[in-house]
Amino acid sequence: MFDRFLRNFKPKSIRSTTLHRTITPSKFPRIQSTALVNDPLEQQELKYSRLLQRSGEINSLDLATSIHANLIKQSLLSSLFLHNHLLISYFKCGDTDEALKAFEEIPIKNVVSWTAAVAGLAQRGLAGESIALFRSMRRSSVPPNEFTLVSALNACALSENSFEASQVYALVVRYGFETNVYLSNAFVTALVRDGRLREAERLFERCDGAERDTVSWNALIAGYLQHSSADVWGFWCRMVREGVRPDAFTFSTVFTGLAEVPSLRNGGQVHAQLIKYGHGRDLCVGNSLVDMYLKSQCLIDGRKAFEEMAYKDVVTWTQMASGSLLCGQPEMAFELVEQMRLMGVEPNKFTLVVAFNACANMAALERGRKTHVWRVKHGFDVDECVDNALVDMYSKCGCTDDAWKAFCAMGDCRSTVLWTTMITAFAQNGLPQEALSTFDRMVEEGVEPDRITFVCILYACSQGGLVDEAWRCFSSMKREHGVDPEEDHYACMVDLLGKAGRVAEAEEVILSMPVEPSSLLWQILLAACQVHGDMERGKRAAERALALDKTDSSTYVLLSNMFANSSDWDGARKVREMMVGSEVAKDPGCSWIAVNG
Repeated sequence: MFDRFLRNFKPKSIRSTTLHRTITPSKFPRIQSTALVNDPLEQQELKYSRLLQRSGEINSLDLATSIHANLIKQSLLSSLFLHNHLLISYFKCGDTDEALKAFEEIPIKNVVSWTAAVAGLAQRGLAGESIALFRSMRRSSVPPNEFTLVSALNACALSENSFEASQVYALVVRYGFETNVYLSNAFVTALVRDGRLREAERLFERCDGAERDTVSWNALIAGYLQHSSADVWGFWCRMVREGVRPDAFTFSTVFTGLAEVPSLRNGGQVHAQLIKYGHGRDLCVGNSLVDMYLKSQCLIDGRKAFEEMAYKDVVTWTQMASGSLLCGQPEMAFELVEQMRLMGVEPNKFTLVVAFNACANMAALERGRKTHVWRVKHGFDVDECVDNALVDMYSKCGCTDDAWKAFCAMGDCRSTVLWTTMITAFAQNGLPQEALSTFDRMVEEGVEPDRITFVCILYACSQGGLVDEAWRCFSSMKREHGVDPEEDHYACMVDLLGKAGRVAEAEEVILSMPVEPSSLLWQILLAACQVHGDMERGKRAAERALALDKTDSSTYVLLSNMFANSSDWDGARKVREMMVGSEVAKDPGCSWIAVNG
């Protein structure tokens, strides 16, 4: 009786609050009373099926194993109905090996058996195995149903295998299921995951209103977020015009898209819709809303949305602290981290990075040391971002000794980024020789420098006037490390040579560049010529700079000052006239000193 019921049963328990539909063919209609079942065997099947359902609901592997033992003891595993329930229970409890073993032990598998296994593997993140099992099903005599096909499409989406998804969707059309909204949603998701956004759009447009639900819109709006954030707003507006009711996932996705392409006005309109539909208590929605305001540099509204959240997790607190830092409020950022700790919310590595960066921005050494102790006390795992922020914090607080100690304590896990940060720390604190020694040690230990490392070491050499050492590093870039010099490397060399009074060499460096130099390089040379009184070379540099950009006032000012330094007042006057004729205004100066009235 139950075997026949399972073969013909089409489960209706399909639920989704986000992008995917979860297929649970194990949820069969509950029978309210066993008094209606006269067959003792069927009573046993009903009892054990309910127990297996319960084991899956509470995620109790021990209960599932115990029931399995009883089924073997009572010779009940000949029932396909119970075997299917056992298979589903093992998948829900997370024991994939036992689930697959139970699947293999089923002598004659029906569509529920195959669907449960394909869905179970996909839901456990084993997309490749799920697709392989679906292929095996195709070679058997059991045809798939809608739920098998949805699970197979979900597996294709997870593996980003749109070719396989297209083959599965061909079966959807073949079996006449193309009007099934769950199948079209799953295929749209698979196309989006594989970057085939335009094909996903075409499939979405082919479906009429009856074949689209909120999840259909969510699938495509998630695709825009992934591949074309600028299109999120327009698609949201269309969704509103067509009267589609958004859910929490919709709002979270739209706010995230508006954060990527900051638009406070549009974000405020979506916020109004959020209040109307009442999804404001959802944690993901709240986090996305706060992030949208912070990315739009609207700290006040972001803080207000943060305070109104009913529940805050570590992501919420860290995001608010990070946003405060980005909005130029390091004091607020650090206070939020401290408040988070008092609230008993465990920090993560991103929280630590924000805390160290806040201390670095304020040059708050004692707070930075306190955060360092906090990290050691809580035993956070070694993480490159945290280590980098720690060294940078000590550097910006002027404590290169502490930065070096922290750097050395990191042992063999030091990456190129970390070595570069340490080199920069020495360079920024007026210790060019220490920066050079660190660079040499880095190379000796077999850590390959990248383009940023070379910018930092050349900057250090420029700070210390180490011309020969700079030439050695610059020459080794391509020859020894395979790094092609770029404009910023040439700029460092021109600046260094200009400061050393070797303006002829600096000009040769610019002329030797494999690409056309920008006006900035000629301006650097012009500034050096001004300092060292090389009028002819300075004029050439100014001509080259103006040929590339006639609107930059810096070139005119440098040239005018060079004439003034040599008491060529007529030349200075002509340059000022050129500025007026070209309608170029000198950039106004500014001061960090506030004047009290």
